[in-house]
Amino acid sequence: MRFATLIGPDLKDLLREEPEHLREVLEEVHPEDLADILNDFDVAEAALLVTHLPPETAAPIFERLDRTRQQEIFARLDPGVSARVVEAMSADDRADLVQDLEPKERTELLERLEPEQARDVRELVKYPEHSAGGLMTTDFISVTEATSVRDAIEEVRKLGRDAETVYYVYVLHGPESMAPPSIEQPDLAERAGGYRKLLGVASLRDLLLAAPEQMLGEVMTSNVITVAPELDQEVVARTIAKYDLSAVPVVDKFQRLLGVITFDDVMDVLVAEQTEDVQKLAGVEPLAASYLDTGFWQFISARARWLVVLFVGELFTSSALSRYEESFRAVGTLVLFIPLVISSGGNSGSQSATLVIRAMAVGELHDKDALRVLTREMLQGLVLGAILGTIGFVRTILWRPHVPHQFQISLVVALTLVVVVMIGTVAGAGLPMLLRRMRFDPAVSSTPFIASLVDVLGIMAYFSVAKFILGAVIQAHTVMR
Repeated sequence: MRFATLIGPDLKDLLREEPEHLREVLEEVHPEDLADILNDFDVAEAALLVTHLPPETAAPIFERLDRTRQQEIFARLDPGVSARVVEAMSADDRADLVQDLEPKERTELLERLEPEQARDVRELVKYPEHSAGGLMTTDFISVTEATSVRDAIEEVRKLGRDAETVYYVYVLHGPESMAPPSIEQPDLAERAGGYRKLLGVASLRDLLLAAPEQMLGEVMTSNVITVAPELDQEVVARTIAKYDLSAVPVVDKFQRLLGVITFDDVMDVLVAEQTEDVQKLAGVEPLAASYLDTGFWQFISARARWLVVLFVGELFTSSALSRYEESFRAVGTLVLFIPLVISSGGNSGSQSATLVIRAMAVGELHDKDALRVLTREMLQGLVLGAILGTIGFVRTILWRPHVPHQFQISLVVALTLVVVVMIGTVAGAGLPMLLRRMRFDPAVSSTPFIASLVDVLGIMAYFSVAKFILGAVIQAHTVMR
């Protein structure tokens, strides 16, 4: 049973009767569990619960709600309460919430925030939402290279509770207290003598193992993995995963430290990106909200577009079938094996597309690998087609021993399976790579789309092989008519 379901009713009673005891009761409950409870409450109850909690307790709960739910509850809060909760939130979550507000509400909220926090929010919301700049936080610990290890540890103790991560201390040139540079002042680093330029990073492990009197310049690692603020968040996630980092700094072209991105934010990105890719693979426009929060007509819009496209694609299958009407009449048995043939091509294409799209998503495949991938898929299609073709040949031979032209029909089925599976594997692998080369999302080549494409090509291949092997029979039937 979910924790929220277990204590939710009791919590509602407490909220109505003794709200002053909420803090004591919820002190040991994890914010994630409290967020689940807020999701089960109606909006008015959720807003009331947030109102009765201290801002430092309410903020981490608020951060764990999806953005639609945040906005619903935020609209019900007293302006003073909302400002205190937002001030207690981490810088990146604070910026995300403010970014979703209407311009008037955003201005009013920023006026109620501390000047430093308001300035940070204004800087962060200037970056695209799905970029490194939109993902980063300005809550990090930084010192200069002349700081001793002892003083750096003391700085961690002093600022650690408010920092997004205490695992890294960033070493900067110039006074670490200097405000982050504005993106509207590109020449600030040159004029300020390189202040806030990132020189290196020291992990908490480095600090604990170093002598207290050593300077950070001696302890730090100067070869720092960094990302640019304009970089796409999916690339940032792959960078953190590749180098096994807990956080990655975001720097501008002058190597000034703008913020950091932590692994927990990257986990959210990966979940969101994978959800989007899975939805695209199924032929559905990515949903902006969760399943239950998505409206009925939003679902219709997201699903109908691709269904219409796929339906129109299948109409070409009917057109292809009509071209071979004479073949049907001459050898009616051919019609019985159409589903067998085209489904094999669609299935093999879907397999290849899924494998290739996933390999591209995790950085295993690049544009330069296209020829190698297509060659491998063609050879795999040949072998897989031969396996299915052999099974199909035996099954067709044993099906009805006295059917006219049985051997030829079995041979048509076997050879077509080889051709169609090869078409499926090459199309399934090639289309995602082509789309990426054209700067489109490879996941757009959804498996239903590839299946529809292979259906048309499979029909054409099937009856082309049939005409080649059963040409005399088809010609004789046409002459008799």
